[in-house]
Amino acid sequence: MEAAENTGWMMLRDGLAHGGYVAWEAASDPPPMPGHRRLVPVFARLKDPGFGDRDLAGVIAASLALPDVLYAQHERDLLEFEATWTGTGWPPHEVRLVAWCPRALLAAVPAFWQVLHVGRSVLMPAAPSPDASLAPRVRHRHRFVPGRPVVAVIDDGIGFLNARFRADAAHTRVSGLWMQAAERVGSDPADGVEDVLCGRMLTGGGIDAMLASGGSEAEIYGLLNRALVPRTDRSGTNHRVAHGTHVMDLAGGGDFADGDPMSGLPLLAVQVPSAAIRDSSGRRLEGYVAQGIRWILAQVLQSAQGDGRVPVVVINLSLGSLAGPGDETAFLADWMRHEIARHARMAGGAEVRIVAAYGNARRQRLVARTDFRRAAPLHLDWRLLPDDHTPSFLELRVGKGNHIGLRVGLVPPVGSGLPRIDLDWPMAGEGHRLNTPQGPVAAIVSGQEADHDLLHLTLAPSAGIGPAALAPSGLWRIEVVTLTAEPVRLTARVQRDDTPSGYRILGRQSWLDHPDGWDWDDETRDFTAPVLAGQEPGCPVTREGTAVAFAGADHPSLYFVGAARPCPGQPGGYRASRYSASGAVHLSRPDESAGPSLAARGDDGMILSGLRAAGVLSGSVARISGTSAAAPQVTRRLALYFLTTPPHLRTAAAERLALLGPTAAGPLSPVLGAGVLRSGVPA
Repeated sequence: MEAAENTGWMMLRDGLAHGGYVAWEAASDPPPMPGHRRLVPVFARLKDPGFGDRDLAGVIAASLALPDVLYAQHERDLLEFEATWTGTGWPPHEVRLVAWCPRALLAAVPAFWQVLHVGRSVLMPAAPSPDASLAPRVRHRHRFVPGRPVVAVIDDGIGFLNARFRADAAHTRVSGLWMQAAERVGSDPADGVEDVLCGRMLTGGGIDAMLASGGSEAEIYGLLNRALVPRTDRSGTNHRVAHGTHVMDLAGGGDFADGDPMSGLPLLAVQVPSAAIRDSSGRRLEGYVAQGIRWILAQVLQSAQGDGRVPVVVINLSLGSLAGPGDETAFLADWMRHEIARHARMAGGAEVRIVAAYGNARRQRLVARTDFRRAAPLHLDWRLLPDDHTPSFLELRVGKGNHIGLRVGLVPPVGSGLPRIDLDWPMAGEGHRLNTPQGPVAAIVSGQEADHDLLHLTLAPSAGIGPAALAPSGLWRIEVVTLTAEPVRLTARVQRDDTPSGYRILGRQSWLDHPDGWDWDDETRDFTAPVLAGQEPGCPVTREGTAVAFAGADHPSLYFVGAARPCPGQPGGYRASRYSASGAVHLSRPDESAGPSLAARGDDGMILSGLRAAGVLSGSVARISGTSAAAPQVTRRLALYFLTTPPHLRTAAAERLALLGPTAAGPLSPVLGAGVLRSGVPA
């Protein structure tokens, strides 16, 4: 890449193979501090190198022996276990891995790797950590009972000591907890192999010892967080309310004193790092979630070895980001489908269900979609807010090959003094960057996906500390013109970069606007509804297609859940909560999510928002709103269904009946899906 001292728009051709996010991070990441190294997490598929003399076991061994490539210890275990499944030749099933490597290696990956995703870089000490609390984990057989499903939660701020997660006063139901944290390097004393240590893993026995220690819950959380979480980051369990504790209570909490059937079910949990939650773009989050799913299924499989009885696992995921292709090729969508298939293959057909929140971005003006023509070019206003300490991202997509004849312009705010750029839609792997003496201010990078041509636009933060380059806040105008006679369908998605509630506010959300204005919204009684496509004046900004990035993962083991609130005047007695994301219906693609699988209550009313569930400390109660609160109710219902329904009676129809009751099958609602979760419990 060109140096920043070359000011103005500069063409780029190097370092763009893995997309605009990776290219921007490579240009803007500061060099590592002394005694540290910067590595990127790589998610790859192993492929036949065509050498003829190396089978899958050999490729796994070669991957584990690569210089400067590190693995987590449980990842080594998984790969070594995969190697035992192979004989001679190349097996029909797919094997993937998660590794950390220097960014420079991305330009020369091994021939037997197909890189699927590159995550946000992490800074870690160059030398192995002497911290005993991050010692390699002890392999543990979990407390799983044949016939009882396992409820798992991936979230932030897991209050694992809460009485709602106990089998009795002295024993926890949390069989395993992975408290993910900033990566460090550890060295196995037996062989000296360096591994990545990402936080700490607790067993059920270790949690029982904490309960018996006599320390208060708050004191124990404080000690653990002090060892794992930097003081500059928020520790969810140091506060009265934590998202993950609330979600886990709705998904699997129970009162053991009242004979609650949930109090007999084991729990697994993954607590993602607070830094990943703070970065709402998902660049950090998605990698930790993928590893969390992989770890949960590995714990279940490992504990079942020898007796062949693998329990059903129901995983709740009330986290997500927005931008992406919107179909099953999105990284996390593809990765979840792979892990479900992998678990079924290695566990003799064992079942997994993943329940995910559909998203809360319906009214945030982050998506635009339109068919534009040569006589009516597309004009879209991207509004960058002041005091935004994080970069802003916008993704433009057209169908494969439709970029030919497109011309794109990016116009900085009036009075900024920055030059505009007008260019033919670049070929995949090409781009431009706007440099200033302080560093890059904006970038345009072209990419190629399975079904789309992508143009990735990035703006630097509008505020910051130190000499870093800043993008001027205000209206950045995007102009797209087609030189062909046929209309072109374009989708624009702004990536999330706002700061979640409870964290120090750094990111402020950019959004899309349009000069043709907005329509009257009967629900909120204001002019905030985008004009529907095809009406005059037309506004390409839409509330459709606002679901989480991986909602296009169409699989019978995946549920996406919207949020609803009671509304007696509506058919069925419910109405979609205002924020609950909408599927894409008009001007959509057949492979894009048309709506959630179903909805569940996310609010107790229009005025009384949210649902009551556990606070961090035992006996406390909190109220949280969103599809995050709706999804775990479906998780809970599925767990009860698997608990009460013998395996020979489990069918897709019976599962639907347990969730929705005897409702007639009809067209999916773009916000409520097939209907609202039935009240009561399965018979």
